[in-house]
Formats: sequence, structure tokens, C-alpha cells
Amino acid sequence: MSRFDPRGKANRALLVGVSEYDHTAPDPQGVNGQLPAVRHNRMLLEDALHQGNVFGAGEVRALASPTPDEFTGALRRACREARGLLLLYFAGHAVTSTSGSELHLQMRTARVLTGDGLPGSVSFSQVLGELVESRAEQVVVILDCCYAGNAAGIWHRFDDPKRKKDKILLLMSVQPNRCILGGDADVPTPFTRELAHVLDEGGEVWLSKLYSTVKQRMAEANYKAEDNDPQRPQALAPPGTRTRTCCWRRAR
Repeated sequence: MSRFDPRGKANRALLVGVSEYDHTAPDPQGVNGQLPAVRHNRMLLEDALHQGNVFGAGEVRALASPTPDEFTGALRRACREARGLLLLYFAGHAVTSTSGSELHLQMRTARVLTGDGLPGSVSFSQVLGELVESRAEQVVVILDCCYAGNAAGIWHRFDDPKRKKDKILLLMSVQPNRCILGGDADVPTPFTRELAHVLDEGGEVWLSKLYSTVKQRMAEANYKAEDNDPQRPQALAPPGTRTRTCCWRRAR
């Protein structure tokens, strides 16, 4: 399988960390609570990308607790501008629809209404719709949120007769239908913390190795999701895609 090396191309990274929410419990329409650990996630990953040599000056954008319009506007811009690698990272609250068929990424204004009413959220199907139309050669989506593993099923069900979605690879912080813990307010969440640790080791980091190493480190650390379930990261690489994608290179 050929390698895809984006270095020297027009690459874009959009790092979205929703740590502050306008509506939280005990508000009956609020999300579960604030996520101060996500603030560390965003800064840690932004620093890691700036110290590599895949993303150049002005190619990394971080969004702190955006509204849905701010998020979709930034996503569309990244999709227009990327020609090589497009990386989308999201950390924050997420929920599934009642049927479990959709994953909703909850932005700063998110509320939860009776039934499937989820104002202030962006569906993962909508995100996929933007990404498949991007000009990027390869797209990597990293999700650090509850139900992140459900994104794989949405990818499989996504209506895409021309198979443009095959350029999209997913890294997900937890298996399907599992919630993860909010983390310690003073440090990043476990998945992002281990991700950054692998990037900080130096040298070339290819996507296939990144996933396997993070998965191994999380198993050895015995991280737990809610209800004391093991937290097991997931990956989706469509058949025929270039999973040997160079995401970072950092001098030792």
C-alpha cells in the first residue's frame, strides 16, 4: 500500500474543543456539565501540531467553545482550502439520537429537549457531508467524546454513490454506545493525553502506528469509561485508503 505524505501540500487542521456550555445541569435542558479538561486538550494538540512539520504557518485553527454556525463556517473554510491533509478534531459533549442512528456533536449553545430535539448541536452526518466535498486528498477525523465509536456506523450508512467518503479515516476515543468520563479539570482527557504523548516521542508518526500505539497505551493504563467499562479507542480505515498517512513529524 502506498504512503500518503502531505508535507509540502496545502494542509489544514481544525481543532474544536467545547469546554464551556451555556446550558448545563440542573437546567432540565442543559448538558451534563462543563468540560474544563477539554481546554487542555485543545491547547495540547495545537502545540503538538505546531511543533511538527506537516502543518505550516496559518494552517492550524483552534476553536474554543464555538456555536454551531461558528463551527460549520470554520469547517467549510477548511474544506475549501485543504489540498493535502485535512484534520478535524472534536472534543466536547456528544449524544446519539433516540434510535442511536445519529451522533450529535454538541456546541456551546447545546440544549436537550424532549424527544430528539437537540438545538445547538451538529449532526455527524452533516459533518461528513462537508468533508466528502472537500478538496483534500485525505481527511482524518479525531473524536474525543461520548459515543465517538458510533461515528463508524454513520460512515457506513452515509449515502455516497461515488465513494468520495473513502478518503475519510476516523480515530475515535471509545467504542460505540459508551460514554466517557469528563476527566480531571487540571489535565487533558485520557485519549487526547495519550495521543499527544505518542506525537511527542519524535520522528515520523504514521496514522496506522498512531492508532495502534494509543490503543496499546490506553489498555495498559486501564482507562475506564462510564459504568466501569474499559475505554477502548476505535479506528475506521476504508478498504483501499492510504492508512499509511503521515500526520506528524517532529525532531527528536
